Amino acid sequence: TMSSTTATETPTSSGRGKGIGAEEGEKQLTQEIVNVIDTSVEECHSEVSLVLESQQELQKSLHRLGGEVQKIFQRLPRSEVAGQTAKIPVLRRRCQRLGTKVKDIQERLSRIATIAESIPSENA
Repeated sequence: TMSSTTATETPTSSGRGKGIGAEEGEKQLTQEIVNVIDTSVEECHSEVSLVLESQQELQKSLHRLGGEVQKIFQRLPRSEVAGQTAKIPVLRRRCQRLGTKVKDIQERLSRIATIAESIPSENA
């Protein structure tokens, strides 16, 4: 026959049905989950930061390139240069959109980190 309590639940004198071992197990599991989340958030944040820096450098380079192309464009007839330079503004807008997405991801990671920090740890 099966007993009415499980291996992790033991009757206590207060009648709560949870033993100290179960509470400690929950605390340990919570701490392990928080540690995994913290590590993942830190890794993602580092990678996103690198992507943002790279994207900013690319945007600066595109801006410089755009300036140089404008100088060339002013010196040459439009028909020769227009077709070749049409993609630069498109690339610049794409980089700006990517930058916005990267910032959104960083904000999400910050919110996840805040939530993870609010989870009670074993030491609390």
